[in-house]
This record gives sequence, C-alpha cells and structure tokens, in this order.
Amino acid sequence: MQNLSKYRLCGTMDTTPSSKLLFLIMLDIIDTDNSVVIPQRRISEVLGISKGTVSQNLRKLRDGGYINVIPQYHSDGGRAANKYVIK
Repeated sequence: MQNLSKYRLCGTMDTTPSSKLLFLIMLDIIDTDNSVVIPQRRISEVLGISKGTVSQNLRKLRDGGYINVIPQYHSDGGRAANKYVIK
C-alpha cells in the first residue's frame, strides 16, 4: 500500500480544498531542503486556474503556517520566482 500520510495531513489542514491541492502538488515536487522554486504563472498553467487564484491560495497556505514564502531575485536585482518552504 502506498504511503498516504501526505493525504492524511491535508485532511487535517484548516484551509480550502484548492489550497490543499496546491499543497499536495508542492509536496510532490519539493527538493531535499523541503523547498520549491516555481513561478505562480507555471502553477496557474498546470492547474488551469488564474494566477490570482494561485496567489490567493499561496497566501492562505502562508497565513495558515503551512509554508514560508521567500522572495528570490536575479543578480541584476529583478524579481525571480519565489521560494516556498514547506513546514
């Protein structure tokens, strides 16, 4: 039987179903330091939802204490995709 712990975790989260889906996707692509660097635009394209909805759900996950959001910048000072650290 597959490990269902991540689904059990999402079942206990006090957030919206779309935030839970986003969290599960992030869990599937995290690296060894429990972080994900992905543009909100890419998440929007993959899920078929607006970038605003992605942003709103990321805020819910952050405000709920499930992720940390760390802004990233290019060497020239321009904005890069945020780093999301799963707690």
